[in-house]
Amino acid sequence: MILAQAPGSASGMLPTPDVAWSSFAPELVLVVAALLLLMFAITEGRQLLVAIPTGLLAGAAGVWLVTQGRVAPGAVAIALGAATVAIVVGVGERPPLVQAFTAGAAALGALVLSFWQYVAVMAPDGGTATASTLLGGSVAMDGISLFTRITVYLTTLLVIPIGYGYLQDRGVDRPEFEPLLLLSATGMALLGAAADLITLFIALEILSIALYILCGFARRDRRSQESGLKYFLTGSVASAILLYGMALLYVSTGTLDLGAIGTALGLVTTSERVAVLGLALVTAGIGFKIALVPFHLWTPDVYQGAPTNVTAFMAAATKAAGFAAVLRLYLLAFGRLEDLWVPIVAGLAAVTMIYGAVVALVQRDVKRILAFSSIAHAGYATIGVVANSDAGLSGTLWYLLTYAVTTLAAFGCVVAIERRRRGEVALVDLRGLGRTSPALAGILTLALLSLAGIPPTAGFAGKLVVFQAGIAAGFEWLVVIGVVSSVIAAFFYLRLMGMMFLEDPVEGTEVPVVSTGVSFGVAIAAALVIYLGVQPGVLLTLADNAAVLAR
Repeated sequence: MILAQAPGSASGMLPTPDVAWSSFAPELVLVVAALLLLMFAITEGRQLLVAIPTGLLAGAAGVWLVTQGRVAPGAVAIALGAATVAIVVGVGERPPLVQAFTAGAAALGALVLSFWQYVAVMAPDGGTATASTLLGGSVAMDGISLFTRITVYLTTLLVIPIGYGYLQDRGVDRPEFEPLLLLSATGMALLGAAADLITLFIALEILSIALYILCGFARRDRRSQESGLKYFLTGSVASAILLYGMALLYVSTGTLDLGAIGTALGLVTTSERVAVLGLALVTAGIGFKIALVPFHLWTPDVYQGAPTNVTAFMAAATKAAGFAAVLRLYLLAFGRLEDLWVPIVAGLAAVTMIYGAVVALVQRDVKRILAFSSIAHAGYATIGVVANSDAGLSGTLWYLLTYAVTTLAAFGCVVAIERRRRGEVALVDLRGLGRTSPALAGILTLALLSLAGIPPTAGFAGKLVVFQAGIAAGFEWLVVIGVVSSVIAAFFYLRLMGMMFLEDPVEGTEVPVVSTGVSFGVAIAAALVIYLGVQPGVLLTLADNAAVLAR
């Protein structure tokens, strides 16, 4: 926030805040879309009464932005305004489609604006990106915020079509789903941009509260209710621990700004014991969000019980947002305590990688297997954190993007299978899938190969980058553990593939439902898995250029 005195005002008057709203353009799109969807739900059957004024206002705002020289956001505003009216006119008789198309358009608009922010704000000359802070230093515009937005908005865009038919089959296609999804994505994006403790905690609660509801969205399903309750209880405890740790950091340093905390921790006047205790509590609280062992206990049950499209969203987007907070906290705020936290976090990463891979071997439910797989992948991503370098920062951001698209492809296939099973997807349900649904089995195999880190998939490119950062930082032993964990994990990935292609289908098994939405979302995710593995150059270069923190 820039404080500037209004022209002609008396010197004694309060300064007028000048907020750079364009810096929040993607989040503004999502919030407005969420409110618009709620209005559509209220005015069901008369959505045009809301759509037409909204479209006109968006068009007028877009024209004004273009006249101010901001062509890209102006064009996005005009396009979204026109799309809102067109969607209501085209599919207004089917409210669920209105909700889904509008939310998807908002996610696409936010994704486009995120790239525009990089080109126009962070790297206007096409070179290495620069970082800056807004709103008095509470929000950062840097590499972490950029990649978090890209990962979260891309995940949101693909989850919506993947889960559309699934929600209808389960009878839970209520109009509040998409607004909650957009609000949770907004919280995740803000978490990636949080530059002080207050903003970080508020963003964390925005995304968490929406996810608590989404996990228990299937009100008549005991497993979904159990999932929502467990996530709420454990998440509330973790948030309390995190908040207490933040309070101790404030007591010891006298500031909430992450960069200022890093500076204060190097002063002799700072109480190191209080700061270390705050560091320990923050590690426990944030470790819950990214599912590091031993803070992972909620993950298998919540992933298994939540609606599968919500599980996909959590596995891909929540992990990206959580690691954004981890990177900013440890590389920026706790940089002067690296001799203390680096060995501890490295140990947690090692245990997480081995535990996730080994426990997944004995699971019989596909969603639980992917849950323990996500725990192991949290360990791989943590290697980039403990590297404590620009290479580690860019490597972790890149890894989270590759893991997100791979996870969406895998869970999209599970959604298609579950729509016929009407319940849990066990290993036996995969038998003969290569014969009954070869295209779906092929995409699931591609996703499993990527999760295992087999070239030339996105997962291989992701692991290669973080492993290289770990070796460059002197953590060869941690990389060796990561390789061992990957070999163990490859066993259960290969077992799933073998069941699909080497075994006969069970008699009477229903063919998976591959609807248009599932086909679209899974196909895009699979294409990205291949593209990011074969041609990683563009986004990997973007990650390297954007590996800058707003200090």
